[in-house]
Amino acid sequence: MVTATACAGALAACATSTAGPAETGTVRTVLNSDPSSFDPTQAQGQQTFQVASLLYDTLLRRDEGSTLTGGLATDWATESASEFTFTIRRDASCSDGTPITASVVADSLRRLADPATESTWKNLVFGLGEVNVTADDRASTVRVSLAEPFTTLPQGLAIPQSGIVCPAGLADPEGLEAGTVPGAFSGPYTVREAQQGLSYTLALREDYQAWPDFSTPLKGEPPRRIEIGISTDQSTVANQILAGDLDLGQFADPDAVKRFTAQPDLHQYLVTNSTAYVVFNQRKGRPFADRPDLRRAVAMAVDQKAFNAIFTKSTAEVLTSVSPASFRCVNTDRSLLPPHDPEAAAKALSGVTGVRLIGNTANRQFSGGADYLYEVLTDAGAEVTMSKVDNATFWSTIAEGGSDWDVVFLGDLNSVGAISASLDRVIGPSVEDGGRNYSASDNPEGEAALAEGLATTDPEAQCAAFQRAQRTLFERSDIVPLAGSPLTYVTGPDLTISVFDDYVDLATMRVGAK
Repeated sequence: MVTATACAGALAACATSTAGPAETGTVRTVLNSDPSSFDPTQAQGQQTFQVASLLYDTLLRRDEGSTLTGGLATDWATESASEFTFTIRRDASCSDGTPITASVVADSLRRLADPATESTWKNLVFGLGEVNVTADDRASTVRVSLAEPFTTLPQGLAIPQSGIVCPAGLADPEGLEAGTVPGAFSGPYTVREAQQGLSYTLALREDYQAWPDFSTPLKGEPPRRIEIGISTDQSTVANQILAGDLDLGQFADPDAVKRFTAQPDLHQYLVTNSTAYVVFNQRKGRPFADRPDLRRAVAMAVDQKAFNAIFTKSTAEVLTSVSPASFRCVNTDRSLLPPHDPEAAAKALSGVTGVRLIGNTANRQFSGGADYLYEVLTDAGAEVTMSKVDNATFWSTIAEGGSDWDVVFLGDLNSVGAISASLDRVIGPSVEDGGRNYSASDNPEGEAALAEGLATTDPEAQCAAFQRAQRTLFERSDIVPLAGSPLTYVTGPDLTISVFDDYVDLATMRVGAK
C-alpha cells in the first residue's frame, strides 16, 4: 500500500511546490461536498459517486459509443429481459488480498438487492421485482434472475453505486459507511485518510490488476495518490488550476471556464453532466399533493429561457423532458409543456402558503437556479420558505421520503444513459417504499407505460411506451423541464481523463500521457 498525507485544507495547496503529478505521482483535486457515504449502496450526490468509482469496481464499465466493456466481468450474456449471466475475472482481489470470486460478487449484489439495505439504487439496477443472484465459483459465473423483466440491468451494473463491496466491508456496515474498513475495497484505490469537511486521501493499491480493456487503450500511469479537498468556490479552484496547485477541477460556471481558453497546455472535457427539472413533493398533506392545477401554475410561472440564462448563461439545451434530446425515446414535442404565463400562474398560486423550497449549493449555478425558482413563486403570490443546503445534504434529504420539503429542482445525473433511469425519479414507488420516486406521485398510467418499456427488447415498442410515460408527466404537471447542466473538467498538462459520451470515469485518470 502506498502511504499518503492528507491535504492541509480544502483550499490550500496539497504540496509545498507546484510540481505536477508526473513528478509526484499525486493528483490534487476538489469536490463540491463531502461524500455522503463510503458505502456505494447508500451513495447520494455526484461527489459520492465519483469517490465510489475509485474505491469499488463494477461488473461492467461504460465505454465509447454508448457501449459497455468488462469490469470485474470478462463476459456477459443477456438471455432474456429477466435472465443475465456474468463471467467473473479470476485475477481480481480485494484490498486485503481476498480473491474476488463469483460468490464474493454475488454476496455484494444480493446486499444491494435486499430491501433491508434500503438502497435507492436497487430499482435503478435491478428493477422493481424480486432478485435472485446465484454463484458458481467453479465456472466463475454469476447469474441474475429477475421476477420482473428489466432490460437495462447491464447498464445498471456499470454505475458506481453497484460497486462490489468485499467481505470485510459486508461484515462491518458501520465501518463501511465511514470508510474505515481497509479490506472493503474492490477497486484500484483505498481510503488512506478522511477528514470530513476538509480533505480525503486515496492511495493506489500496488496489487491491483483488474484494469478494464477499453476500446481505446489508456495511456500513462494511474496516480499513486489522490488528494481531495472540499470547495464550492469555482473561482478559487480556477486560480489553483492556473497556479499549478491543483491538477483537476470541475466547473459548471461558464465564466470560470473562459479563464482557461488561453491555456493550451491544460486539457478541457465538456459534458452535459445532468438535467435540471422541477419536482414536487406529492405526499399527503403537502401543498402540491392532489393539486395538478398548482403544479401547472408553477410550470407557467417558470420561464425556461430565463432559468437557462441564470443557470448556464444560456450555454445549455432547454429541455422538453427529464433527459436531453440526445437520449433515445425522449419527448421533443414542446406543445406538451404549458406556456410561460405569469398572470395565469399568479391566479392559481396567490395565497398558497407553507411552501418549502430546498436549494442546492453545489455551485453558484445551482444556488442561482434556486433563487430564480424562489423569485418566480413569490412573485406569483405564494408564501415560500427557502433553505439552502450542500450537495450531500440536498440529496440525502429528498431521499428520506418524509422530509419537510415541497418543491426542488433536481440536477439529475443519469449515469445509466437510458431515459428510464430518469423517469423512475418521478414515476413508480416512492423512495420510502423502496423505489426511486422522490415525489411519491400516484401515476398508475405512467407506471404501466414505464414497466412496458422495460419489459421489451424491441426498440420501437420501447420508445412508444416511454413516450406514453412522459406524456402522463405533462398531463399531470408532475415535472417542469428546465435545462441541461454543462460541466467542464479541466486537468493540468500531466493529467488526462477519459470521457464516454457524457460520462467521465475518474478511474481512467492517467499521468504522463502525451
